This record gives sequence, structure tokens and C-alpha cells, in this order.
Amino acid sequence: MSRATRIPHLVLTVGLLSLGAAVWPGGAQASPEFRIGYRVSPERQAPLRVSFEASAPAGYVVQWVFGDGNQASGLSAENVYYRPGTYTLQAQLLDPQGRVVSRAEAQLPVNSAGAERPALTVLQPTPGEVRLSAEGSVLYTPARPTLLLAGREVGTGASRVPNGTHAAVVRATTSDGRTVEKRLTITVAPWTGSAAFDAEVLRLTNQARAQGYNCATNRTGAAALPPLRLDPTLTVAAQAQSAGMALYGYFDHTSGFDGSTPMRRVQAAGMNPLSVAENIAAGQQTPAEVVQGWLKSPGHCRNIMGDFTRIGLSYVNRPGTTYGRYWTQVFARL
Repeated sequence: MSRATRIPHLVLTVGLLSLGAAVWPGGAQASPEFRIGYRVSPERQAPLRVSFEASAPAGYVVQWVFGDGNQASGLSAENVYYRPGTYTLQAQLLDPQGRVVSRAEAQLPVNSAGAERPALTVLQPTPGEVRLSAEGSVLYTPARPTLLLAGREVGTGASRVPNGTHAAVVRATTSDGRTVEKRLTITVAPWTGSAAFDAEVLRLTNQARAQGYNCATNRTGAAALPPLRLDPTLTVAAQAQSAGMALYGYFDHTSGFDGSTPMRRVQAAGMNPLSVAENIAAGQQTPAEVVQGWLKSPGHCRNIMGDFTRIGLSYVNRPGTTYGRYWTQVFARL
């Protein structure tokens, strides 16, 4: 049977900013050291979800002012900036008596992602099961889009639908009050997976990491890496990719059906990791064949031996399609 592989698509989504200690005006002594940081996607495009972190002595409290009217307290916090602009982030350190002893401030630019538009990400984690998500939409408002499947409103959970074609719609209201929507025709058709194949792919992948597989020399003996943990959320994203390739006839990291990327599928499945990578293959008959093929391909090998902690896996068999068998690995670091 014909075979195919592609160089993987790796999306990094980490950005950190650290600020040093500040001295509270009028104080004779320096305040305790107080550092803050944040994590964002490199594009910094609205709507932008930002994770904030701070280090402070035990018993101290951090108060956050995000610059968009929202506030929070705690060593970690999260905020979504819905509109483009430059926001002034402020953090205050309060001692155990509630007194402000230090401050830190930073400018946080949020870029425009262009005209507001809806996006529809389709996950098909098992045969006959469909999950819809508006992940990837550009909407400068906190109003949630409406998801419709076969004419009825659904949430982001799984919906059982019969074999055939079904209309999927995401409908949203923009920040200026316009109604916009995206429509796709979903194909639901039989396919099979294999828990045994997925388990063997995981075993062989972690075996390569434990043996210190060297991607440059194609030999073992380099520094060993810890095993990857199978993650059910990443598996949903992997199954969406394998099923998508089998059902819609594309072979690419960017879906030829809904336009989703590996990161977007992971986020639609419910995870916001630091980084994501994906390996795909098609036509290989066994787990050993597909893992060996990935290890002998430098880009795929770097993902297997990469700085990741979790993995999702999917093997899909759909006879009568171009390749018949489709394989996906999704890696993530939280």
C-alpha cells in the first residue's frame, strides 16, 4: 500500500516577561523580591488569553490589575483581552497584614487579528460522535458564539449523529453588533480504531526516549528522556486529525476540511499548552512500521525526542480511502 509522511508542524506558544523587585516609596528598606511574568501566544493577537504568574514570599498576596477593567488576586491568574490595544498591567504585593509593599508594572500590547470572523473546528473522536468548537474565531467581544449541528443548538460536548452528511454552523455577534456565521457540511461515516495499536505506538515511542535515540545518527545511546504520558484530551485532538484525513481526503497538518491547525485542535479539545507538535503518517500497516518511519525522519524524530511531557495517539482505518490507514501523534508541554 502506498505510504506518505510529512515534516511536522510545531507551534510554540510561550512568552515570558520578568520584572525585578520594586521599592515602595518612602520605605527605608527594600521590599521582598517580587517577580511577575506572563505567558502568551507569540502572535499576541486579540482575543488574547494571558496567563500571569508571580513569585513572592510565603504569606504575601499578589493583586493584579490587568488594564482592561478586570482584576484578580493570587500568585497565578488568567485574563482574556478581547480588543486590540496596549494595556498597562499592574501587580501589587501585599504583606500578611494587607499592606502594599511592592509594585511592578508592564505594558502589554495586544495585536489585531484582522476583521472579526467566526471559525468552526470539528472534532470526531469516535465513529458517529461529533464535537464542535468555535476555537480559532476572531471576535473582539466576550459574547459566546452559538453552535448548531443538524439544525439544533449544541454545546461543546459530544453529540451522537447518524451516518450521512450534516450541517454544522457557528453563529456569532461581533463587537459592533453584526451577526456572522460559518457553515460546514460534516461527513459521518464508519471507521475503526485500535486501542492495541495506539498502546504499541506509545510503547515504542517511550522506548526510543528511554534508549536515548539520536535523531542525527539514527542510533540509541544518547541521554535518556522521561516517558510521555498518554493524555485523553490530546487523544481527542489526534483522533480528530486521523479521522479528518480519512473522511475528507487530505494529508496535511492543516485540515483541508475546517482549516484547523494542531494547536487549534488541541485547544478545541480543551487544553492550552505551552507548545504542541504533531506527527502524521498514512498507509503504514503496523505500529512498528510507522514509529520506525518517524524515527528515521529528522523532523518527526525531533518531536518524539522533544521537550514534551504528554502525548495523544490515534490510528484510524477506513478501507477504500487513498491510504486506508492513518496515524497521528500529538505532543504537548504544559
